[in-house]
Amino acid sequence: MATSTIQFAPNLTQPHQNYEPEMLHRWMGLEPEELTSISHIKRFTEYYEADPEFRNNIVIAPDQTVAKYNLKIPLEEIRWLWDKEFAKSQQTQGIPFPPSIQLFIDYETAHNQWVDRWRTQMPDSDPRFQSWRDRQMARLDGEISKLMNAQIAHSPVCFELSKGCSVGCWFCGVSAPRFSDIFTYTPENAQLWREVLEVIKEIGGPAAGAGFCYWATDPLDNPDYENFVRDFHAILGTIPQTTTAQPMKDPARLRSFLKFSDSKGFAYHRFSILSLKILENVFAEFSPEELIRVGLVLQNKESIMNKAVAGRSLEKQKKAGEVDDDQPVQSTIACVTGFLFNMVERSVKLISPCKADDRWPNGYRVYDRGTFETASDLRVLLERMMTQQMPLGIRPDIRLRFRRDLKHENLDDGFKVSTRFLALKFRHRPLIKELGEAILKGDKTAKEIVAQFEQLGVPTAEINYSLNLMFNRGILDDEPQQG
Repeated sequence: MATSTIQFAPNLTQPHQNYEPEMLHRWMGLEPEELTSISHIKRFTEYYEADPEFRNNIVIAPDQTVAKYNLKIPLEEIRWLWDKEFAKSQQTQGIPFPPSIQLFIDYETAHNQWVDRWRTQMPDSDPRFQSWRDRQMARLDGEISKLMNAQIAHSPVCFELSKGCSVGCWFCGVSAPRFSDIFTYTPENAQLWREVLEVIKEIGGPAAGAGFCYWATDPLDNPDYENFVRDFHAILGTIPQTTTAQPMKDPARLRSFLKFSDSKGFAYHRFSILSLKILENVFAEFSPEELIRVGLVLQNKESIMNKAVAGRSLEKQKKAGEVDDDQPVQSTIACVTGFLFNMVERSVKLISPCKADDRWPNGYRVYDRGTFETASDLRVLLERMMTQQMPLGIRPDIRLRFRRDLKHENLDDGFKVSTRFLALKFRHRPLIKELGEAILKGDKTAKEIVAQFEQLGVPTAEINYSLNLMFNRGILDDEPQQG
């Protein structure tokens, strides 16, 4: 689940005001002229990002270009959308955004805050799960940067309703296998599905509503997808965000799904666009107003959007010798910090995003895995995973070391650990520098370290406080030994 922003004009999506989630009710009842204004500016941004001919023509002949592409945007406001220097100078002079652009910014802001609330405000029911997810998110700040981490939804659960994907994108960030099987909506499967959702609701609480029903799959490969979504909504209370790379496979089916989704409340879906021809067909089929709550992931080769270097994209770059670890590129498309189900296999993995590398080429770690046949099996399996993988504090028998991506440096009164994205200092605690050096060696368990520092006069409560502070900040190594 990703947010939608304008990519070219700087500062154009800075919040105009603070929005509470309830403000989105306002956007479900747009006046016709507001709907047209927002949707046509949105389509402008999509043309601009996807099509170099459009980017060139809007500068040379804006009036003819607006007419050619049937964009209902006042000509005097067009320059605000593409000219960075002009937009910056106007803002510097205190000139406000034109009304239609301000409306668009407000709409985007409300949507982005609605998405972000699942990440920051919706609690999990089980405190072990909540604490584990918080630590993973803290780790990612230093591993891939705060900016890129903020774009990750960190959904607690997702479901594959088929095995493999029929599309076969060469750049697939999770290396989806070939399409081979479907979890059909038979009475038996439907009952299992609803029972699985109930189990996830018990564990995930309100945050489970941020789950979705695809991964290394395309939702539209499953002819029963809509039935599964209806159950998802009935039990978890939301329509799962849906991304498909097949928007033209069955436009009537997709249009019907979008209307159903809108009827159930605010939802946001995405089309992955693989070529300019597909974009042209989508825009010919769907009006700007129909796609106001559909983000376009512009993956065509002409797009100014960069592809993530993970999965098959990473594999291709490695073969070409083009991988550069010093370049600040998106290094994962994984957006789940929690449970990944495949309903065909009746399998579940505990996963979290990470920087794609030789060990985790698909940009996510696998902490645990298992299979189940019934909801009862699943409860036992998930409880075992949480007990083993999600401690609420430092375990005494675990050997402590820093994450492999961290650089350690001593300070006069403590130590610092850092990556090129983030630095954390630990200071002003008894023997904190020496504690950092002990963890750097990586040869002692927490129990052994506590005993060592007790002999040096540091109280047990003090040393446990420091260790758990590092634990919760995600700097201690918890990388799975096997994927």
